[in-house]
Order: sequence, then C-alpha cells, then structure tokens
Amino acid sequence: MKGTILGAALMACASCATLAAADDFKGPTEPAKAPAQLNVTVITCFSVLHGCVAPADAISEIGKNLGWKVTVLDGGGNARQQNAAMLDAVSSGADVIANIAIDPNLVQLGLAAAEKANIPVVSGSNGIDTPNPVAKPAEGALTYAFDVAPDYAALGRETAEWIVKDSDGKANIGVFSDKEFPSVMALQAGLLDGLKDCKNCKISDLQYFTGSQVGTTLGQQTVGFVRSNPDTNYLFSPFDPAAAAQVTALQLANLGSQVKLVSVLGNQQNLDFIRAGRIQVADAAYDNRYMGFAIVDQTIRLLNKQPLAEPHGEGLPFTVLHKDNMPAPGKDWTADPSYEDRFYALWK
Repeated sequence: MKGTILGAALMACASCATLAAADDFKGPTEPAKAPAQLNVTVITCFSVLHGCVAPADAISEIGKNLGWKVTVLDGGGNARQQNAAMLDAVSSGADVIANIAIDPNLVQLGLAAAEKANIPVVSGSNGIDTPNPVAKPAEGALTYAFDVAPDYAALGRETAEWIVKDSDGKANIGVFSDKEFPSVMALQAGLLDGLKDCKNCKISDLQYFTGSQVGTTLGQQTVGFVRSNPDTNYLFSPFDPAAAAQVTALQLANLGSQVKLVSVLGNQQNLDFIRAGRIQVADAAYDNRYMGFAIVDQTIRLLNKQPLAEPHGEGLPFTVLHKDNMPAPGKDWTADPSYEDRFYALWK
C-alpha cells in the first residue's frame, strides 16, 4: 500500500469550528459552462478508505445531474492496480481521468498512456498544488493538470493551536508521520511551526512509519514509544487509518488513560472514538464532498480552456472536530451545503 493510502487533511480551533457559510464562500465566482456530455473515470486511492470514496461519490452525483457518464474504479491501495485502472480508463474512451489521493510518481505508466491519448488527468487530496507548495515533477516525469486540496500548512498550524489550548500549554506530544505523502509533510510543517511558540510544550523526535505498517507494526511501535516516554500526554497521527490502529494497540496495552490522540481526515470510525472517549479526542477534517465539486469545477475550466480558479484548492473548507462540534453519527462533516447551489449556478 506504499504511497497510495491517502493523501489527506485538516484544521483546528479549540473552541469553534470554521465553517464555510454561504456568505463566506471561498470558491470561484467566474462562470464556467459545463459540457453537455462527458465521460469521466474517477479512480480512488483505495475504496475501503472513506476519504478516498467521498469525493468520487460527489463527482458521480454531479455527473448524473449534468448528464455525464461517470465510472468509479478502485485503485486498490497499490500502484499496480492504480496504473491498471488508468489504462482501463484510457481504453474505454474516458474524456477525463480524476485520481483521488494517488501519488503521481506511482502512476507514471498510466499518466503516459493518458498523455498519448490526449486525456487530461486531474487529482484531489495530494497537496502538490496551490494553496500548497507546487511540487515540480522530476525531469522527464509526468504529473496532474491540477490537484484540489486544502491548505495543509494552515491546517497543521490550527491543529497545533487546538492541542496547545486543550493542554493549557503543557502538551508533551509524540508526533507520528509518514514521508510517503506530500500532504502529510505539508501539514507536519504547519503543525511543528504552530507548536514552536508553546514554551511549556515538548515535542518528540518524529516517529516515522509507512502505509504498509499501519496494519502490521505501527501498533507495536506506538506502544513502545509511549512506554519509553511515560511523560507523553498527546499523540499526533497523520491520518485516521493509522490512528485507528494506534487506538486499538494502546487500549490492549492498557495505556488508554495516558495519552490523548489527535488525527486527520474525519473518518466516521475515528469520530466514534471521540464520541466514546476512546483515546482519540480530536480529528482535523475537511469537506470531501466539496472536494468533488471543486474537482468538477476545475475540470470544466480546464476543458473550456479557461484559466483555473486560484488557488487550485478553491477554498476547500476544513475544521477540527472534537466532542463539542461533532456531526451526527454516521455523517461526514460538511460545510454549509449552500456551496452546491453556488457551483451549479456557475456551470449553467
């Protein structure tokens, strides 16, 4: 599953949620007429991960309303299946391919086939495009036409603010990370920047793991770290599937009362942990449904040869969820849904 689980995303404010209300819409304002017919293939990083599926679901719904054909394929959490899905999309005559949380470096075969067929490939949730630092492809390598994602550094700083406030400025935090994902590294930079001014906070050396270790050794690594650092009272996990493995391992080791865990993505399982008081106390979440709308919007602009909306993330809304501002059980966090009407009005 290396490099393909999720790119993924977040914000924080200890006492309030930042909502993109109708009068605070940060998306585009320039109209972009939608094509009457379009054949779109959406490829998820891994369809067992809700954060990969939610934007695809939104694109499917939008496509139905616009009269498009939308096909969703499972990337399977590995480069082989993701490249194969892209080749299938090319052979089936897709007009556009949209990859969700798939590292472009891992799908060079698929990108080359799409380029040869003159099919644009777009993406979401990688953090390699504005408002994040733009990742330049290596010499001779291909990349996406655009990537829609939140401002990960800002999300990291807000997450740090939440931890500092929740701990009364006395957090001793173990920071776990995964170098595979540009989004994780961008958020990590913001997190560490936000924590540096907390004079009475202590930050561990970064504890790295890979996506393939989430279901194998990460739990043991986490238990070992907490036992070796008994003053630790907060853990930061870079994405929710990893956090879920850590919560389970800490509970089995009877360490659940020692630490509070903060993670990223807003998966429903992790939100249930927060509701139940099971180690995890907060989750930086972004609106995956909005991401689907923004991907469609930028795609329309790309096909119309209009300038893309700036930044390319289109003001994707985010918040830090905690026990006082949770969505209803079984529901994703979404910003004010009036943004849907805003987008459809632009596409008329």
